[in-house]
Amino acid sequence: MDETTTRLGSLLQAAREARRPRLTQPGAAKLLGVSRTTVQNIETGKFTKVNRTVRDYATLLGWPDGAADKVAAGEPAPHMALTETEEGAPPPDPSLPLPPAVEYELRTAETLEAQVINLGPDEDDGHVIVVLQGRKGATPEEVARIAERYRKARRYLQNLATDDDGLQTSD
Repeated sequence: MDETTTRLGSLLQAAREARRPRLTQPGAAKLLGVSRTTVQNIETGKFTKVNRTVRDYATLLGWPDGAADKVAAGEPAPHMALTETEEGAPPPDPSLPLPPAVEYELRTAETLEAQVINLGPDEDDGHVIVVLQGRKGATPEEVARIAERYRKARRYLQNLATDDDGLQTSD
């Protein structure tokens, strides 16, 4: 176990944990045809070289062919597939550094409304971006229920302000 295998293992673990639907170590082990201990050893870097099992694990997690060897050689981790994309869904955008779980939700749900809420009067005071989503194919009744819940929460979000001490308060 060295710095290279520890880094590669850590990146593979992060890729597994970011996948949606969720993939557990036992689930990954079953798909690979290995023991859970083998997956644990890979994720903790307890291996001496990139072998077929490590490559197969990387492929299972959506890494392109050869990526595990490249990462072991010091290259950056590839942009990972989080889930099988739906027909017609746009591919992940590597220029938007969103957490994998957020990217997954944005790709798999239907956006009902979006809003930018400024946290102060100046541009450098920051802002909150709200994306209201519901499941694809939601009925009009479900959309109405979601919209009503959002209307209640939106009042609080829009009242975000900064007091004189720099502490956030909601009026």
